[in-house]
Formats: sequence, C-alpha cells, structure tokens
Amino acid sequence: MFRENIIAELKVKIASNPLDVENYRNLANYYIGCEDLNNALLTYKEVLKITPDDVQALINMGSICFYRKMYMESINYYNAVIELDSKNFASYYNLGNVYAEIENFELSLLNYQKALELDNENPDLYCALGYLFQDIGNLEEAKKYYQKALKLDCTNSETYISIANIEQKMGNLEDSIINYQRACELNPNDAKAFLCLGNAYAAVKEYKCAQDCFGKVFNIDSSYYSAWVCSAIAYSDDNNNNEAIGLLKHAIEIDPNKPNAYILLANILVDEKRYDEALNIYKTASQIVSDSPKILTLIGNIYVLLNNYIQAVKYYKKAIKLAPNDNEIKLIYIEMANSYINEKMKGI
Repeated sequence: MFRENIIAELKVKIASNPLDVENYRNLANYYIGCEDLNNALLTYKEVLKITPDDVQALINMGSICFYRKMYMESINYYNAVIELDSKNFASYYNLGNVYAEIENFELSLLNYQKALELDNENPDLYCALGYLFQDIGNLEEAKKYYQKALKLDCTNSETYISIANIEQKMGNLEDSIINYQRACELNPNDAKAFLCLGNAYAAVKEYKCAQDCFGKVFNIDSSYYSAWVCSAIAYSDDNNNNEAIGLLKHAIEIDPNKPNAYILLANILVDEKRYDEALNIYKTASQIVSDSPKILTLIGNIYVLLNNYIQAVKYYKKAIKLAPNDNEIKLIYIEMANSYINEKMKGI
C-alpha cells in the first residue's frame, strides 16, 4: 500500500505540472528501486518526449534494456548518447559491457578502449577489460588489466578473486591462495571468497585448511549449496567418504533440484561397492535432468557392475542416441560389449 501511495503522489504531481521533468525522473527512479523496469522505461520515454536530448535519461534507458536483455535497444540508446556527447565515458563503457554480453569481442574492446581514452584511472574499466580477455582465454592479458585495477583500487576483494582464478587456471596454485587470502581479509563476510580459498587449499591437498575455509562459509551462509558439495569433494579426496556422504546428503536437503550432489554421492557409493544405493540415486538424478547422456551412461555402468547387461545396453543406447558424437560413451559401450562376449566365451 505504501508503494502505491508514493506512485499515486508522483503521478498527481506529473498531472498538475506535465512539463516538469524532475517528477518523471523521481517516478522512474522509484520504479527502478521497486525493480519495476518496464514502467521505469515507459516513464523515461515520457522524459524524452519533453527533453529528447536528455543524456542521463538515455543512459538509464540503455541500462534498463541491458538488464532486461534487450541488447539492440540498449546499444541504440547508448549510441544516441554518443551522438549528443562524443566524450561520454559512461556510454562507451556500457557499450563495451553490452557487446561483451553478446560475445562481440572486437566491438567490446573498441568501446572499452574509447572509454579508456576518456578516463584511464577507472578501476572498473580495467576490471571489465580483464573479464573480456579472460572470457576469450587470454589469461596473461586479463591478469595485466586486473593488476592495473588493483593499483588504482587495492581494496576491491573481487579483483583479487579474479586474479586468483587466473593464477589457478595457469597452475600457479600458491599465488592463487595468496590472492584468495587477500580477498578474505578485505571482506571477511564474503562466502564466495572463502569457498574459492577452500577449493584452492584442497587442490594442493591441504585438506585441514580447506575444511577450515568451508566451515567459515557455513558460518556466513549455512544454505550455501556449493560449499557443502565442495567440502564433500575435499573429504572424499582425503579418503574420508563417511564425512563426504553426510555433507552431500545435506546438500541435497538444501536444494533437492540440483543434480550435482546426487551424482557425486552415487559415485562415492559406487567406490564403496554399494551399487543398489548408487543406482537409485543416479535414477533420481536422471529425473531431475532428463535426457542426460552422462547420467544414463553412469546408470549403464552400474548395471554392468550388477551383471545386468540387458539393462546396461538399454541405458547405453539411450545415451548414444542423445549424444551420437560422444566417442567416450561409444567406447564405454564397446568395452562393455567385449566384456560381455568374453564372459560368454568362457562358458563355451
């Protein structure tokens, strides 16, 4: 009711003075605050009817369209700003973001570079360039831009996480740990930072440190699904399947509609030769993600272990039908068939 009253008051002001742009702005901003982007966009269009050269309204409209995934409309609004003001940093920067989102690397880079000519001390711009090069796999160039961003703002924990992710992909695990640690120091309530640090410790087999980090994630956000899964993986890698099984079951309780925990749990049960339990869990996962060649293949594998080749063939064929170009599934099927034939030959 409170929201409706504010909107009604602003509309009364607009009706009493229909040429006062500020009332439209206030209404549009209020809509944005309420996440009512459609009405915000319509209100800004009214602003443009009164002041068609309103740069800020055009920028805001471009941003709204971007968030609504109306990318071509967003590009048009930002280009309209550039026609009015060829040195508008925000439009070049935002155009770079739009083109990055639609995976047009060349135009994204071109607009970021134009923005850089206008402001070469903006850390967000260097981070955006880092993301851009990271997306195309140029990790060295991405790292350079992130480092430039840190020189301008050494308090941004997200930038340290980005550098740490790159170091990890490049195999520099110790450096990745140092950067994750810095991110955690800067933002001790950042569950994602501690999750990443825990995974990095697990990668170098420092499992005690890894579990300490996962414990901090649980303290920050006990419903963080990925943390329970990652902690379980670390316990499993440390040959502690009992802890891993308990954590994965808890992850399933948190979000029963995600397949990852089911698959990992079933994999561990297979390692422990608890085939019937594993089979039921794989089948539950296949109900969550229907037509998954991977899960169907895993079910086929279980049936082989249970010496039920008829059912194994059934699931392998389903998997191959869904992924006819997956040579790995075909190889598994062929190996199973050869194994079956060899078993039969022993009895002849």
